[in-house]
Amino acid sequence: MVLILVAGTWAVSAGAQERKPDEKKDEKKSGTVTGMLTAKGDNWIEVKADGEEKARRYMPHWVGGNPNQGGGPDTKMVEVIKGLKVGSRVRVQWDFEERPRVVKVEVLKEAESKEQPKEAEKKGTVTGKVTAKDKNWIEVQADGEEKARRYYVYRGGTPEMLNAIKELPLESRVRVEWLFSERLRVMKLEVIKSGDKDK
Repeated sequence: MVLILVAGTWAVSAGAQERKPDEKKDEKKSGTVTGMLTAKGDNWIEVKADGEEKARRYMPHWVGGNPNQGGGPDTKMVEVIKGLKVGSRVRVQWDFEERPRVVKVEVLKEAESKEQPKEAEKKGTVTGKVTAKDKNWIEVQADGEEKARRYYVYRGGTPEMLNAIKELPLESRVRVEWLFSERLRVMKLEVIKSGDKDK
């Protein structure tokens, strides 16, 4: 900073203000992290880097312009993400463009997946009575069972599924097609006999 004495008063030189030594904002931030793949979606991954408390989300670069021009997430990276398994140890090369973007993923150690395929394949159908419900789950006491089980909607639920649960009276007799994905999920809901109670 340069101070100039003007009419008995100190003033800051304009030239000093114009000089900004850290004009490095346009420099691209990038780096590499190694850690655990804790979650993933169709076009994102979350990696908890070694020594970090929280996982960070990385998305592919957007390519091809606006969506109406056919733009979208980098299809090659989307394919890479599809093949990744949660629980794997990975090295992620990233850069920052509006948000962290995944440039390259290297799997250092595959997830222990002895039980995962079995869990993913667990599915079935139950018939029974609706004993309780909320906006995104229902409890059904299956025929021959002492206790009701709770079935959650899958991936936030479709508008049709959420509406069906909302309109479904308690005590209704239903058939539920379910899938086990972290917890029991209702995939299809068929009302065999509507109950008399609204709540």
